Amino acid sequence: MDRVEDLRNSFSNKLLQKVPNLGSIIYFVSFTCYLFAMSLKGTMLVNFLLSERALFYLSIIPAFFVTLKIIFLDDHKWQDLTIFMLLEIILFAVGTNANEYQIFYLLFFIVGAKNIDIDKILQLFIWVNLLVIALSLIFALNGSVRNVMITRADSPAVRYSLGAVYPTDLAARGFFMMLAYTALKRFKLNIAEYISCLALTALIYFVTDTRIDLLLMLFLLICVAVYPKLSPLFAKIPAYLLEAFTVLYALAIILMGYFYHPGFWPLEKINSFLSGRLILERVAFDNYNVPLLGQYIYQNGFGGGFKVVDYFYIDSSYVRTLMMHGIIIFALLFVLFYLLFTRFRQEKLYYWSICLLLVVLTAGIDQHMWDVSYNFVFLALFANLNRPRQLVA
Repeated sequence: MDRVEDLRNSFSNKLLQKVPNLGSIIYFVSFTCYLFAMSLKGTMLVNFLLSERALFYLSIIPAFFVTLKIIFLDDHKWQDLTIFMLLEIILFAVGTNANEYQIFYLLFFIVGAKNIDIDKILQLFIWVNLLVIALSLIFALNGSVRNVMITRADSPAVRYSLGAVYPTDLAARGFFMMLAYTALKRFKLNIAEYISCLALTALIYFVTDTRIDLLLMLFLLICVAVYPKLSPLFAKIPAYLLEAFTVLYALAIILMGYFYHPGFWPLEKINSFLSGRLILERVAFDNYNVPLLGQYIYQNGFGGGFKVVDYFYIDSSYVRTLMMHGIIIFALLFVLFYLLFTRFRQEKLYYWSICLLLVVLTAGIDQHMWDVSYNFVFLALFANLNRPRQLVA
């Protein structure tokens, strides 16, 4: 193995001498393609601008090139590469069982982010999402694709998706883009940026009437405003306590769904606030067992604005991970959380810990945790987090 590793190092050194930024070029081109594909999948533009087959190629080809970067250009030991490959084999098997490969592809970009500036990742994340939102808005407003319009049972307010598959998807994308921007700014906003963020929050709520994302955005802005006081507090909180909170919160979400029944009024109130999510979690537990390595669960949601019979969709990322991807991946998720909390604490980047906690909170009621076009925080595990800011004010 030492001989093989020496040959690999020699090969990579020759490549990097000719093209010093080759690893970054491969990663950013590949990530752009994959991010664009995943962003489009959350809109009505799928099969309008690009076919499902084209989206598949925009996933598998970038993953292949990032794998080459990981193997030949990054300074991983062969033991690390072996673990990476074994994890990908497990994730492929789980993805095949669940008919959902988001985690399989995501791991390539998490590991491949080694030696990549996180600020450039965040900038790319924001610009690609803005592009897709703009395209969706243009084609939805001119009637080329459907602009989903719905109302709540308890409210006359009309909710619009503006080209997204559902209003809540548009609201979640707005929240994660605001989270990315505040992380890019190190939780330091000027007055104009605060006003802009508040205006964006109000606009998204007015268009989508999504209460939970409204609360998350306001909570994020409060955290940014008081971050100078939060930072010393987080400096005193060990990673294992943040991990303990994460585990307890996820278990609480799962157990509320598992034990839900209409006669118990506290859970009924929570279920009403969460727009019926607990009922659907209970249906999932009633009809399926918890697997070891994933299973396919047929779901019939309102995405796309089509009328459906027997609506059933699991929104909580924790319940989806447990029921669709199995116990092993569910356990590895909390290993990932712990590694991230530990790294952010070691590097004293407490605003990243707050970003991760907000992801933890939204994952309880939102299905986008494994979708890199929404949740970028997992990419921070191996990326360079302490580069000087390269922004134009």
